[in-house]
Amino acid sequence: MRSNDNPPWFRLYSEIIDNYKIRCLAFSDRWHYVAILACKNQGIMKGSGELLERALSVKLGLSFAELDDLKSRLLAVNLIDENFCPISWDDRQFRSDSSKERVAKYRAKLKPKNNVTEKKRYKPVTVTAQDTDTDTDTDTEKKKIKEIYQRVAALGVDRQLWNEFLKTRVKLKANNTARALATLASRAEEYAQNGEDVKTLFEEANSNGWKTIYERKNRQQRRHSATKIATSTDW
Repeated sequence: MRSNDNPPWFRLYSEIIDNYKIRCLAFSDRWHYVAILACKNQGIMKGSGELLERALSVKLGLSFAELDDLKSRLLAVNLIDENFCPISWDDRQFRSDSSKERVAKYRAKLKPKNNVTEKKRYKPVTVTAQDTDTDTDTDTEKKKIKEIYQRVAALGVDRQLWNEFLKTRVKLKANNTARALATLASRAEEYAQNGEDVKTLFEEANSNGWKTIYERKNRQQRRHSATKIATSTDW
């Protein structure tokens, strides 16, 4: 049953076709993930345990065993949590998409004050217009950086290490913009494919005062002093 607080639709961004997590999935799993988003919007995720699994099994047309396998694959790329709830759902959906609260505030503003000398009649007001995105550039940047962290987190970099490394970059006068950090994440993913332990690379870069990470192989050719890196204009 759909929650009364949610509209009968949800936001699905066009960038989903380029998302690296989605592209790691088989085509059937991509559809099942979209179906899970729809179930979340309908309020099904308020259930838990066997009741939730039964509901999802019926909705997705999967057996319990198939549903369990799907859960493992989606957990592996950090698209859902243990309760099937989509990661970053609240960041992608907006409270303003529901007109219930806006209508209540609007009617409260029009409600006449207690005045024995003047009484006015007010007609019910129906609000039909949908809110448009009003995110500031800063909010958009923060969301992009949060998504970038999810990429490096999937490679084993914990939040504390990531935050410490960003502070190190600030001290070295490096930009922590979404574009710069996306380049860093791409580098980390490339090194991971080459067999590197990405968490170790970040720990080493942080302890040595580097603003980026380097592969351990051929390290002698890539070793830089903190002073030289601080004045580098690579990115």
